[in-house]
Amino acid sequence: MKRFKNLFLFLIVIIFLCLNNNSSAHDRWLVPSKPLIKIGEEARIEFCVGHGFESEAAPSEWWLTKFYSIDPQGNIKEINFTYDKEKQKSAVGSFKPNKKGTYMVYSVAEKIYWVKTKDGRYLQFKDQIDLDPSLIKRTYIGWQYSKTYFKVNRSGGEGYKKLMNSLIELVPLNDPTDLKVGDYLTLKILTEGKVPKWNIGIIALYKGYPGGLWSYNYFMEYPGEFYAKEGIDKEPVVKIPITHRGYWFIKAFRLMDKEILCEGKYGNHDAYFFEFTLTFYVP
Repeated sequence: MKRFKNLFLFLIVIIFLCLNNNSSAHDRWLVPSKPLIKIGEEARIEFCVGHGFESEAAPSEWWLTKFYSIDPQGNIKEINFTYDKEKQKSAVGSFKPNKKGTYMVYSVAEKIYWVKTKDGRYLQFKDQIDLDPSLIKRTYIGWQYSKTYFKVNRSGGEGYKKLMNSLIELVPLNDPTDLKVGDYLTLKILTEGKVPKWNIGIIALYKGYPGGLWSYNYFMEYPGEFYAKEGIDKEPVVKIPITHRGYWFIKAFRLMDKEILCEGKYGNHDAYFFEFTLTFYVP
């Protein structure tokens, strides 16, 4: 029975990879320019797409994305990001923190539609597709969230565990900026603040992971540390062992299941994209 269960999970993962290959060929993430800054200094945050912390450009939906800073006391403030594709390899936002402690930056892009037209164009829309249906060849829909953490002078405060009520979300139960090699990062897995009722895959990697540049679309080739969580009747907590210094990248994604494949809860589309990424630095 266990062998059959593992084979079934493997097949689910393969289906997920195949259906998502067209709509999301690269990872997306947020990362601060420095993991430690001084109070009053400008914090510069990048929104990237690419492989292995090597950004190729800003994600195509960056202009449909909202960005927020969360201070050590949990106060939320929106941040403006800009992008010049002729000069930049990431969208960039900045602000000046005025409190000591751990800051979180969060991005949210929900119901982002990708449309491939019959004449070969790719178009993007927010919330609804504004295009004559007779011109559409394929449609995709996605939800993408990211968090990153840095500290101002020192770690501290409770803002790092602020719940953002994402459709898919990882919530640290211990401060990511206070980790050292040998520790564990404990993460709670939620959907809109509740225990998920569907399967979630989790991948954890560090910068310089063997295998070169990685992307989850190819994680069967470059697996990193793969944690598969079955959502029903399972404790929604996973512990990530911190084995290396430097930047870490953790991704949670929804595995394709009957609800998506058969029930059409999120509309009738050719592919679906559910992703949450989280980055932090271990000194």
